[in-house]
Amino acid sequence: MRNNTELTAEQAKVLEEEEQLLLLVKQGLLMLAAEDKESNISNLQFENIIELRDSLADTLPEDVPAVMAQMERMVLLHSHQGSHNSASGYNLDTPYFAHIRLSENNRVRDLLIGNQNCFSTHLPCPIVDWKNAPISQIFYRYREGDEYVEDIGERELEGELITRRMLLIENGNLMRINWPGGILEDLASAQGGSNKWHLVSQKTPRLESGQEKILDELKVPEKSSSNSGKTTDLSFSGYRVDKHLRQITALVDPQQFEVITHSESGIILIQGGAGSGKTTVALHRLAYLMTKKPQYFKPKTVLPIVFGPALANYMSRVLPALGVNGVSPRTYHKWVSGLRQRALPELPGHYAENTPMDVIELKRHPLWLKYYHEEIKKRTLKFRELFTVKLAKVEGLDLLLEAWDSLTVLPLIPRLLRLVHWSKAEVSIKNVAKLDSARMEKQLHNVLEQAFPELFEAPHLLTSQIWNDCLVSQELLLETVERLAPGEFSETQLTSAWSWSVRQYQKRLDAGEAIDTDRVSLIDQVDGYGSGELNFADEKALLDEEDDSLLLILFQLLMGPLRRKNGKLLSYTHLMLDEAQDFGALEFQLLVSLTPENHPSVTLAGDLDQRIMLGRKHETWSESLAHLTLPNGSKPDVTALAPLQIGYRSTNEIMSAAKIVIGEHSVNTVWESTRNGAPVDIFRFRERGAMVAFLADTLEDLAVREPLASVAVLTRTPEAAQTLYEGLLRTDLVNLRFISDQEFSFTPGIDVTDISQTKGLEFDTVIIADADASTYGPDIRSRQLLYVGLTRAAHQLWLLHCGNPSKLISGIVK
Repeated sequence: MRNNTELTAEQAKVLEEEEQLLLLVKQGLLMLAAEDKESNISNLQFENIIELRDSLADTLPEDVPAVMAQMERMVLLHSHQGSHNSASGYNLDTPYFAHIRLSENNRVRDLLIGNQNCFSTHLPCPIVDWKNAPISQIFYRYREGDEYVEDIGERELEGELITRRMLLIENGNLMRINWPGGILEDLASAQGGSNKWHLVSQKTPRLESGQEKILDELKVPEKSSSNSGKTTDLSFSGYRVDKHLRQITALVDPQQFEVITHSESGIILIQGGAGSGKTTVALHRLAYLMTKKPQYFKPKTVLPIVFGPALANYMSRVLPALGVNGVSPRTYHKWVSGLRQRALPELPGHYAENTPMDVIELKRHPLWLKYYHEEIKKRTLKFRELFTVKLAKVEGLDLLLEAWDSLTVLPLIPRLLRLVHWSKAEVSIKNVAKLDSARMEKQLHNVLEQAFPELFEAPHLLTSQIWNDCLVSQELLLETVERLAPGEFSETQLTSAWSWSVRQYQKRLDAGEAIDTDRVSLIDQVDGYGSGELNFADEKALLDEEDDSLLLILFQLLMGPLRRKNGKLLSYTHLMLDEAQDFGALEFQLLVSLTPENHPSVTLAGDLDQRIMLGRKHETWSESLAHLTLPNGSKPDVTALAPLQIGYRSTNEIMSAAKIVIGEHSVNTVWESTRNGAPVDIFRFRERGAMVAFLADTLEDLAVREPLASVAVLTRTPEAAQTLYEGLLRTDLVNLRFISDQEFSFTPGIDVTDISQTKGLEFDTVIIADADASTYGPDIRSRQLLYVGLTRAAHQLWLLHCGNPSKLISGIVK
């Protein structure tokens, strides 16, 4: 017998009503399934099913499940003859997840909300699809007792939502009822025995952004004294770091403050867990340097670099509050793409969006630094051999070789051009006599023109030729990688990368890239080429994003320093790299090469626990910084600050959850919060539609109570975020935004996006909407990605999942 003695009369009535409704729905679905399988079921079997259904009216309550199970077995007895149509495709285990009752024109009707439409006379009321049925909008947009007006199809419906209940049905059994009167739950599974329904809560879970406490702490923002009349009001940005940025300096300990005021020369590495103030310290260091030496650290020679536009936008809002004006933070890809297109305009300006992982990892590997140095050295020696052989019978060879050997400080291309100009007496070379031989001058020109036709018109093309060589020659690629990175790539990975590179190369050929014609024959090695299988005529010529760094590093080695549009040397007095854990050896090398070789000033801020960019193979800072070389060939000084140990962003509860997720893989052994907050909660759903309804209710409630709250609803993939956003669009939530390319507005509201979009940012409240086992496995990348998602939260964190929870979140809620 049921043990419902603790329920009030109203609660018992709600329970009885929903149990009876579920029983009738299951009967109806079984009858519907029996009708669909009538051709496979004998008349006698069908009559037996009808008899069982009719007997339910006289069956004791405790015997109903057994009778229902017998009906289901009989219906499915012959399902092997049409298994693809088992139970007519209707979900008998979870037929619906919500029940609404509408009053329209003195007429009351019930609707059930599920994952598919089902209209049948066997059912007590229709089941409608939450995703597609227009009338389901009433469930998502209104609350119990609300009057509604909705255009459904071609007619307007007006009425009152008199009942609105969310239900949890598992294995055909009613487990939970959630309605304005509270939450009823069957605790039998947890306590054993028969059904034991209890009121587990009289109120639904509530989100809290912590805004009331935050607003009490805020000071009135100072008005800008700028002549522009613009002010930077950070109080209502919705992001805690913005709100506290002016006061954060008081929280920096003496060692951290020493780093802010450290000598401007050298590379400073700031480490620490999420929310520990790395960005804050780095920004304050930048502001300190510009204040200390404004004539040296000028706005146009100071550059903050990040990977994502959201963080760049955030910094552009924050810097004026620190008294820093005229400094424009840049995203690495956009910035480096502009430099590369200026240096090598012949190459495409568009990028592949589906670059294989094997290609990404290969092109971000530091082996290319050594390979390019070796290749240029080899070509330099070949030019000397060329002079020795081709000009052996020309008077003045010894003097020419002396001149060539005295130019070792120059990159290859300027060295060749300087030699030519010297032969024409247009320039002099220190400690080398003038060349007094018109024949040598002419022969030198002829030899170089034949060996390197582009030298006098477009010498920079040698950059793309060397870059292409190793990528499109399979034999050379395999030999180079095995020699410079033994054991790090399999032959399968290299073959995949080579095949991709050759196809990209062919597209560029079709687009008219200037190339060495001898290399065209390499294309024939690709499977399918020449047989008509490969057709690139309609495909756009593309680069991979990783190519820009490779090309610019090689360009510098061949051509010399990069220059600005006005021809002046491109050099930065200070570079600040935030989220530096996702930069690799090649990016670090390119950036450091743009600092004064005798006075480099670079600030790196990062957390290795937050590595989520694809293709980063380094495990430690020493690995990623080991290859750094200044323009003069020396190794730069790197000062690593002891990891910051205090988390200013997240509460103790959130940080504890993050520690569980990252586990033993964390590099932050000591990392503590400064405050407590709301508990971290985990919510389980059987159906995504029920999860969307839950989100709609709680987010709407939060928006009414705390209109300044910033909320991030996060998923692992952009596709999942898009699907979730489309579901939430049915709910009439205000300030609901889908973020596809980090276009955050930094205003109160609800941002739905994937975790990678939010790197470096924070929100009052974070909801992880897909914390299930199929989305987050035990691998290190899943740990790091989920860790990043959790640590975006400043005040409250919820984890939602459909199906089995990820093992990474076990232990978060005791």
